[in-house]
Amino acid sequence: MFNVDVFQLPSIAESTVSVIRVLYGVLLALTLLGALPHAKRYFMSEKWGGYGQSHWCVTAIQNPLVFPCIFGLWLAAALALMVGVWVVSAAFVNLIACWYFFVQMRWRGILRGMGAPGFLTFWLGAAVFVLEYTYRYASHLSSLALFVLQIDFALIFLSAGIYKFSSGYRWNNGMELGLVNPQWGYWLKLWRSFPPNHWTFWTLNQLAWTTEIVGAILMLIPQTRLLGGMLILCSFIFIASQIRLGFLCEMVIVACLLFVGPDSVGADWLSFMSLSSIGQATPVLPVVLVECLNQILLIGLWMYLLLLPIARAGLAYNFYFRKRLPSFLQSALDNYTNLFGIIIWRVFSADITNFFINVYEKQVAGGEERLVSRWGEVTALRYNQVAESIAVTSIFTTLKYYVSNRQLFIERLLRYARTLPYQPGTLFRFEYVSIVKQRSRFQLVPIVNYQVDLGKNQVTESILSSVVSVQEAAHSSPVHEGAQPGSYRPEDK
Repeated sequence: MFNVDVFQLPSIAESTVSVIRVLYGVLLALTLLGALPHAKRYFMSEKWGGYGQSHWCVTAIQNPLVFPCIFGLWLAAALALMVGVWVVSAAFVNLIACWYFFVQMRWRGILRGMGAPGFLTFWLGAAVFVLEYTYRYASHLSSLALFVLQIDFALIFLSAGIYKFSSGYRWNNGMELGLVNPQWGYWLKLWRSFPPNHWTFWTLNQLAWTTEIVGAILMLIPQTRLLGGMLILCSFIFIASQIRLGFLCEMVIVACLLFVGPDSVGADWLSFMSLSSIGQATPVLPVVLVECLNQILLIGLWMYLLLLPIARAGLAYNFYFRKRLPSFLQSALDNYTNLFGIIIWRVFSADITNFFINVYEKQVAGGEERLVSRWGEVTALRYNQVAESIAVTSIFTTLKYYVSNRQLFIERLLRYARTLPYQPGTLFRFEYVSIVKQRSRFQLVPIVNYQVDLGKNQVTESILSSVVSVQEAAHSSPVHEGAQPGSYRPEDK
């Protein structure tokens, strides 16, 4: 169909594919089991006490009758991937579940599809499915599939690196904020003992954006694919030791193994690690069905590859140039990118990490106020989860991303408050605390209180400080008001 020789298509050993599948299965199982105590909030619709937006389709799936069946099948798929049984079917079931909860629910729930950890779970799940299928039923497409995955992965990190560069990392405004933020950092006391302008922070910030851009470029060049993948892998080993991101770092590390070719350094070690042969338990499918599926896959891979740079260019045009495309093209861009979860990776930038939220509760009748959100504490089951940090942060970034749509923020905040343990007469206070960098220290400044009275379905705002505005993007950030969730096109003025 196309001349592929010019691309110098990569290859990967069957044992490496097996290792990727097993490791992904383990991480997926841990993700699902870790989410199980919080499943009502994470995976139920608002009608049933969850984070999902009320909608007939959401409610039909995310309810106490249907979801337990889905979750059981989802967990069974993870176990099947681990042990190497019915792996193509298991990978397909997992792909559908991940696509729905982590991609399609990104704009329909305050969990935002579990953010970057959720998206990487989906993306790596898609990679496992495509590789397992091609090696079993379409070996002639395995190199093309791997090539598409490598390009996609590289562009993800190129997007992330460019955003970090443009949003303040090069001016030493980024990494340090997350390290001292109780919603994200592991070693708060250590990093808060450093002054904000310390050379360690400057070094980490420069390494953050340069590693992602350089690593991405290297992954796009056939001769340096492995080097680029290993550069990203090593960086995420360090990140995993510092920042609470669920299994995002581990998912990225496993994804980097896609760049280990059969003759690469480490291929023999991965072959030794292989726990099950890729050829086991391969059901025989009708020839006609396989040929049909292979043709669909071939066309799909080429279309995705050709449209990927166009889609990312369109997102950049919307976001960085603050311009919208003609209506038809803009609609096509929004629908296509939302279908596959293609976004501008704003992970761990200042607009997200320069504040945190303290949640308090008290009774109207009186009594002491109690801190609910004990971020990062082992005993605080709810607030020790990265998904909770993502949910709370996504609510309050609404103030920056959709300045004119105040009702969207109020609706999201009320929905979240309804998931908190509640008794008649209970008031909740959400304290927006800004992390302000002074010459010698980080200062934690309460900016605004948002009091939520669920009895009256009311949110009351009281400003505590004018040091910063909750509606303003961080210094040097390219963030601007968007038209609506799910699109980067600017708001009509």
